Amino acid sequence: VPRKYLPHVLRRHKLAKSLLALQLLVGLAVCTLAAWLVLWAPNLSFRDLPYWSGIPALLSAIIGLILICSCRKEYPGMPLACYVFTFKVISVIASIGAAAACFCASVFAAVHLVWLYGMTCEPANVLNASCHCRSHSRVVSYVDLNCPEVWNILSILLIASTAANAIAGVLASWYVYLHWSSRYSYLYSQVRTNDNRPIIITNKM
Repeated sequence: VPRKYLPHVLRRHKLAKSLLALQLLVGLAVCTLAAWLVLWAPNLSFRDLPYWSGIPALLSAIIGLILICSCRKEYPGMPLACYVFTFKVISVIASIGAAAACFCASVFAAVHLVWLYGMTCEPANVLNASCHCRSHSRVVSYVDLNCPEVWNILSILLIASTAANAIAGVLASWYVYLHWSSRYSYLYSQVRTNDNRPIIITNKM
């Protein structure tokens, strides 16, 4: 059987390919955002620099695209080859890790944004001084930024990080769900006639 006629690893492979392509783009956006934050405000805390979520999202999307585009089942009704099954497990684990990292980064950015809007930042209109934001229970110092930059630029970047990481997490989770929903076996049955008995061939996933 020519390779192009062999069944795909996932039933909804076109949907999976679209999800992975979108995740790749969003992962690139998160990595770009993280690089901007590192260069612009290197003293921000680790959890506010989302490279630790953008890189897993990017890598898991690349691994998934390689799996969907390059790997096929050997023949309908046969289990996956060992190397294909191994690569599939790696892809699922990478996507689960990426989804967890992206959701955590999204929550961290959202919490930072909520805290920021509940604080008083001083000096408010000085451009050549570090910004210090205070609330009833904590003080946050932005060594590299002045207060106008904190309010006008950092807040927008935090909103972008929250949204982009949430989207990447949803895409990675959806891809994992496609693998989970494809675990059921295909059934190929022959119609009963007077001359033969029904034959059922199962495809173990």
